[in-house]
Amino acid sequence: MLSMPKNLPEHKMSVFTLVMITSALFLTLRNMPMMAETGLKMIAFNAITVFAFLIPIALVSAELSTGWPHNGVYHWVREAFGIKVGWLAVWLQWIQSIFGISSIMAYAAATFFFIFNPKLASDGRYIALVILLIYWGATFANLHGTKLSGIISSVCVISGVFIPTIVLIILSVIYLAGGNKIYLDTALTSQNLLPSIHHLGDLTLFLSFIFGFVGIEVSASHAREVENPHKSYPIAIFTAAIIGFVLTLLGGMAVAFVLPKGSINLVSGAVQAFAALFKLYGVDWLIPVAGLLIAFGAAGQVSTWIVGPIKGIHAAGRAGNLPPVLQEVNNSGVPRNLLMLQAGMMSVIAIILFFVSNVNTAFLILTTIAVFLYALMYIIMFIAGIRLRYTHPDTERPYKVPGGNLGMWIIGGIGLVTSACCLLIGLIPAGGKMLSASRYEIMLFACSGTLIALPFIIYRLRKPGWSNHSV
Repeated sequence: MLSMPKNLPEHKMSVFTLVMITSALFLTLRNMPMMAETGLKMIAFNAITVFAFLIPIALVSAELSTGWPHNGVYHWVREAFGIKVGWLAVWLQWIQSIFGISSIMAYAAATFFFIFNPKLASDGRYIALVILLIYWGATFANLHGTKLSGIISSVCVISGVFIPTIVLIILSVIYLAGGNKIYLDTALTSQNLLPSIHHLGDLTLFLSFIFGFVGIEVSASHAREVENPHKSYPIAIFTAAIIGFVLTLLGGMAVAFVLPKGSINLVSGAVQAFAALFKLYGVDWLIPVAGLLIAFGAAGQVSTWIVGPIKGIHAAGRAGNLPPVLQEVNNSGVPRNLLMLQAGMMSVIAIILFFVSNVNTAFLILTTIAVFLYALMYIIMFIAGIRLRYTHPDTERPYKVPGGNLGMWIIGGIGLVTSACCLLIGLIPAGGKMLSASRYEIMLFACSGTLIALPFIIYRLRKPGWSNHSV
């Protein structure tokens, strides 16, 4: 028998909390230095990202979540293509997060070490220790249920993302008004404004911009925990998308104003910008405060990613895709064994990092795997959104992508093409001399192929006794 809670928590989160959870999934200062390094091209990159990726995801996931408000991407894809493909989609969403979170924690560690000893940021031993401390701490915190995880997300995203970003933007405005030197090249030339598909660097940067906004659909797993999800979820997801776009673009512009291009550290550049501004205005003592807040915000993002995708994989598991031991929940309704398994998998990655000689190469591979798997998941999600318009036309959708079926084809098609481009760009070897093209491709295909094959193997091995719930 499954261990089920005696009474599932009746706590209903507010729209504000859902906005904070959604924002915490993708909003971070770690993208701003990379944006600053692109100069004025960041405006075009951001516009393409918003209109070709963020808006399609927001619109399609809002429709799908109001039509099928339970269990997120698993439920959506299952209704379109059956249990096996739904299981694959939610598996990709979950397994990529384990690899993607590693880069978030590396950013938190680098930001923290920048304050005290920047050299430690490239030491795999210290990075591994930070990963273990943050991840296991966030895992134990999330065992106490949605209410606590919502509080963690809200506190971290406000204090570690919103406040530092707003302060950075305000200080940069004061910097400009004071007649200080502007390092951003403001020449209104096509070369300075527009990215080129012929430049490998621009393609790689485009991928970085795109995947700075992934994960907004993960909050759909919380849709049924909010009052009136058919109305509240679309409001939350659109609000978070708008906030994320505005703050990220203005924050990137702020970093570009105060730091010379070429000197921006793509990991700790936000703290660099704070350091330059605080030194200019004689408040150097605030530098550690800013660094700690930014690291705190990144830790909160980790906490949100720990619990979000696991809700979807747990729902799919209860449908018979995972053995009973991984379906168990505690008295707070949290799938504790899945959380422990997830933390164990992340610990293996941390231990591997402890012994690698080049942390940058390791994170290059981990991040690329996450990009590859997530792009594939989005392709499946967009196709499912289009298909459901024809296979389930009578299902009530309080929110629908505007324009009828043609509108869904246009919006879903744009998102589909963008996701396919991201998948193809992810195949391009990156990292310069750190890794040869052949080794890069072998490692990418071997790791990604294995991870894509695993859900089919598990599905093949499942037993009738695994299915104990109607999901």
